[in-house]
Amino acid sequence: MIIHFKKMKIEEEILKLCILYFELRNAFNLGYQKYSLFKNMIRYITNIYDPKDIRKIFQKLIDRQFFKKLKRKKKTLYHFNPYDKPLPIKDSAIHF
Repeated sequence: MIIHFKKMKIEEEILKLCILYFELRNAFNLGYQKYSLFKNMIRYITNIYDPKDIRKIFQKLIDRQFFKKLKRKKKTLYHFNPYDKPLPIKDSAIHF
């Protein structure tokens, strides 16, 4: 029972660490990205290399609504949005 409690506490700390890193990295401004980008960031932050564990961490962040999901054809894109703000529209036109 004590080991289970410690494991849950460690998982919470990892989630908080990931959220803090994404906020400091301004991941909100990256817009919608593939899972692989966030997977690599989580791998870098936590030094965990098991894909199942990384996916479990990412899924917990999705369940807690830190990410928005977008389906485009066969792709699934994710946007880190803990602020519940709309994505800024970038104007690609050149103004003189």
